[in-house]
Amino acid sequence: MEQYSEFVDLLSIRRRDCDILWASRPMDPLSPHKLPPESKYSRNEMIQAVLNNENVKLAIHSLAVVHQTGVKDVTKRAHVIINKMASKAHLATVRWLGIIITKVLKRIFLSIYINESAVYKMKKEMQIFQVQYVYAPTHRSYLDFVLLSYVLFSYNMALPNIASGMDFYQMYIIGELLRKTGAFYMRRSFANDLLYKRIFGAYVMSLVEHSDRAIEFFIEGTRSRSLKSIIPKFGLLSMILESLLDGSVPDIYFVPISINYERPPEELLFAYELLGVPKPKESTASLLQSLSILQKPYAYGSVVFNIGAPIPAGQFLRMEHRKAKVLSPYAKLPATVTEKLAYSIIDSHKRNTILVPFNLIALLFNERSQTCTDDPYTLDNLISDYLWCKNLLQAFNATVHTGRILFLSFDRNDEVLHSVKQEILNTLKPHEELLMFDALNILRLKERHRETKLKSSTYVKGHTLSERTMRIAVPVINISIYLNPTLAFLIKPAIVAVAIGMENVELAIAFKRYALLRTLLSTEFAMPLTEDESVIKSEWEETLNLLLNRNCISIDNNTYIERKDIKAFSLLYNVILPFVDTVYVTCLVLFEWDESKSNYITIQTILVETQRRIEEAFLEGREWGQHPYSLSLDLINTTVYNLLAQGILVLHEKRSMYQIDKIQLALILAQLQNLSLKRPSGLYINTVLSPALLSPLLAKL
Repeated sequence: MEQYSEFVDLLSIRRRDCDILWASRPMDPLSPHKLPPESKYSRNEMIQAVLNNENVKLAIHSLAVVHQTGVKDVTKRAHVIINKMASKAHLATVRWLGIIITKVLKRIFLSIYINESAVYKMKKEMQIFQVQYVYAPTHRSYLDFVLLSYVLFSYNMALPNIASGMDFYQMYIIGELLRKTGAFYMRRSFANDLLYKRIFGAYVMSLVEHSDRAIEFFIEGTRSRSLKSIIPKFGLLSMILESLLDGSVPDIYFVPISINYERPPEELLFAYELLGVPKPKESTASLLQSLSILQKPYAYGSVVFNIGAPIPAGQFLRMEHRKAKVLSPYAKLPATVTEKLAYSIIDSHKRNTILVPFNLIALLFNERSQTCTDDPYTLDNLISDYLWCKNLLQAFNATVHTGRILFLSFDRNDEVLHSVKQEILNTLKPHEELLMFDALNILRLKERHRETKLKSSTYVKGHTLSERTMRIAVPVINISIYLNPTLAFLIKPAIVAVAIGMENVELAIAFKRYALLRTLLSTEFAMPLTEDESVIKSEWEETLNLLLNRNCISIDNNTYIERKDIKAFSLLYNVILPFVDTVYVTCLVLFEWDESKSNYITIQTILVETQRRIEEAFLEGREWGQHPYSLSLDLINTTVYNLLAQGILVLHEKRSMYQIDKIQLALILAQLQNLSLKRPSGLYINTVLSPALLSPLLAKL
């Protein structure tokens, strides 16, 4: 039985009231950071505090000497930087934007669910504790920060200081409007700009210490085009923690928030970006063009917010860290502390991911398309597998939100089937451009690629894929990103499934395979890279117990391990193969790099050559690249990052050039080949239904 009593739909409440009266209601927004009046700074006071910061002053004087210019000139530049950067909260702007945003959200979404009990608990704690709060949501869409602000405004909570990219600042009118809702702006990269770095660090510390509003930032740094957690970024997080190390605040509570979209507005753009087509530049004109999403009501289904328990940063600091800061004001927090906190936030995101029914359908369709191409899904057999898949995921601690209370133990079986049937049909409605039942009641994947998307190969980030590949890969990657949220719960069982393989294997050998795959896939699935075998052993044993309890595997005399539940084992095994294939091909490309041409290789070369080889494997039905998702540039990039972290790729003195350790690569390639992977018999190349084929079928309806 599933109970969702703590989740409420914010939009259902809004549909009953007047938006103007709601947005203009009398309110005193709850400030999460309790400060005495003298410690709370206005915007101008915040700017002045930054300019008076000793580190900023030192940078100004140093740059004046280096560039042989006046201190006043560098100070003027500092003024310009901080004025562009600083937020400018304005409640009246928030109110009127709230009216517009409410009407837009009611048009495009059916529901916005949130675990309300967590909100009320957090509000109660904010009135008691003297700590600063930091909201750390997942980043799956540009709408994330809009929706979180909408949620906070709905519950009479102060909007946060939101870390935003300069792309938004440069949007005509919109940039200033966002600033008035709490946005402060930062460059994507400023490591080589000493003045900017010092000013930004000082401003972040001032926000932590002197703002009564929380801070909001995305720990992943950028949107996850794959709709799953990606490795955290540490820069802004380390700056926030500096105030805690200084003792300027008693503690900082990080609030992890998992946001799952039934259909994010950028879904098709994500598929193209993963294949190498650059995203459109953010501009006011492009924002106005995006208003086409208003054409069809409820086209993007539901959104589910799950607010996790706050994570106190103080628990990651030890007394020795504080002593070091007292002894030397220049002492920094060890990188390991920042990393542990970052991965704790990411782990909370994963645990608190709330799946929607379409995530399960995408997972099942992916499996069926590879294993039973001659027996595609009809509604009846989809219902049966959907119930089975839901139970499987629940066994791995996942929660599936159906949008209503659903009892799976009715007295009459036909009532259960009718309820599940309606649940499936409802979740397919927002995705009818991607996946739908045809006139023969067969679930079909529709072609979505249009040639106009690729105007010029000049700007393609990887290899220029053929039109044939794009026609198949775009919808397949589109459907694949919807199964990715399930991997928050399935990835470790899936790695175990591949480590075991299709035949009996010794436990010790299976564990070595698990350790290899877990290491190579750690960056792709946002798991901390570790050489501590006890940590990996603990994960292995915990996952084995899960699989044993589910009767997916059996162990003979504590020596041999084999698969038992063929259906579950196949799903776990096949879902991870595209990731393993990309790792293998990337390593092969590096191993076969012709060093007679150059001792070094660039990331761009790796991307182009790896994607080219995978396309060949896909079109020719070869091993190591049969699934279109293997073409994902994000997957190639995370593999490169993994090899860098392991020291297999080494950055040359000349930036953007890398040297290859071919001895280690040879060992990895040999170990991957020894997995003796068995690919599913079906090929995605035969599953995509083009609009030309679909039209006659629709005409019969």
